[in-house]
Amino acid sequence: MENQSSTGTIFAAAVLALGLVGAAWALGSQFGKLRDSGVITVKGLAEAEHKASLGTWRVGVKAWGTDYASAMANNKKHYAVLRKFLQEQGFTVEELKTEEMDVESHTEYYTDEKGERQSRENGYDASRDFAVSTKDLAKLQKAQSAILQLRAENETVNFGSPKYYLEDLENIKRTLISKATQDAAVRAEEFAKTGNMKVGAMQSASQGSFDIQSTSPSSDGDSDSYGGSYDTSTIDKKVRLVVTIQYRIAE
Repeated sequence: MENQSSTGTIFAAAVLALGLVGAAWALGSQFGKLRDSGVITVKGLAEAEHKASLGTWRVGVKAWGTDYASAMANNKKHYAVLRKFLQEQGFTVEELKTEEMDVESHTEYYTDEKGERQSRENGYDASRDFAVSTKDLAKLQKAQSAILQLRAENETVNFGSPKYYLEDLENIKRTLISKATQDAAVRAEEFAKTGNMKVGAMQSASQGSFDIQSTSPSSDGDSDSYGGSYDTSTIDKKVRLVVTIQYRIAE
């Protein structure tokens, strides 16, 4: 039994030694490639927290009528109620954009005597929205809570969730690029130091994703024109930017 235990220990040690030799060879091979190519490529990351400064909100009315004219008349009546509500919430004329009315045939669904689902045209729906845009985010949040009661009293009223935006994105982006570049330089120095090399001049640089995320982990982001995600659901945001930089290296 002792001989078997000794044999097992020797075998395990041999495997570990071979693993270490293999790892050292792989790392040396990677540094050899770096020396041959004369460059090192690293990624830099920068993050910052910001608060949104602009909020938008779509609220509207969808009213039914037996004919085209009555649908329009019903919409105008309920739209006036919604306008009064928004004005009572403190929104100014500049903060409220009135959109054009849209009238479409109303389709209703029913189950026939055979138990099959059917559809038919029945009157018209007239829809019209307000596009709210404000920098007073506290007022916007208060109105969002208050409209629940209006909806309970008037089923023609409909609304979505407000969206919150950062206005000074270009300056925010430039600041993060600078910080991410500094981070990349530190990473390059650490990596090169391991291989007894020195970091030289920057050869190329490219920006990766630019993400604007909520500080709430449950929020979802949408893609945006900056090549990343833009979460508009909350006021508090975390902005994240990645850069990829290539440096020349020397012995």
